[in-house]
Amino acid sequence: MTTLLARAGVGKLLSFYRYFAINAPRVTTASGIVLLAGVAAIRLHRLVDGVGRPAYLDAYFVLVVLGALAASAGMVAVRAPVLVRVGWGLGSLVSAASLGMYVAGRTAGLPGVPQLVGRWNEPVGTAGMVFAVLFLVLHFSVLTGMNIAVPQRRRWHS
Repeated sequence: MTTLLARAGVGKLLSFYRYFAINAPRVTTASGIVLLAGVAAIRLHRLVDGVGRPAYLDAYFVLVVLGALAASAGMVAVRAPVLVRVGWGLGSLVSAASLGMYVAGRTAGLPGVPQLVGRWNEPVGTAGMVFAVLFLVLHFSVLTGMNIAVPQRRRWHS
C-alpha cells in the first residue's frame, strides 16, 4: 500500500501517519468487528421489519449480513495473515456497498422503493452510514500503517 501511495503522489499528502502510530492491534481489530456488526445489525433489522419491498433488497440485506460475518471471521484468523487481509478487504467492500446503496437510494432512488428519495433524516439509515464510513476510515488507517491489526505487532525501537 505504501508503494501505491508513493506512486500516486497521495503518500506525501497523507504523510501524517508517519508522525504518529497506534500500537493496539486487538483494539483496532475489535473496533473493526464492532463497526461491521453495526452495519450488519442495521441491515438485519431492515430485513426483519416486515415492510414490503422488492426481493432484490432482501437479497442485498442478506448478502451484507453474511459478508459482514465472513469479514469478521477473517479479521480474527490470526494463524493465517492472508485471511486477515481478505477479511479487512471484504469488510471494506461490504461497507462501501452499504454506503453506496444508502446514498443511491436517497439521491437517485432504487427501483421499487421511490419513497426513499430525499429521506436523509432517518436515524437508523444514518447510523448505518456512520458505521460504514468509520469502518472505511479505520481500514484506511490500517493500510497506511497508522494503526495495526491482529496478528501484526509493532516493535518499538527507542
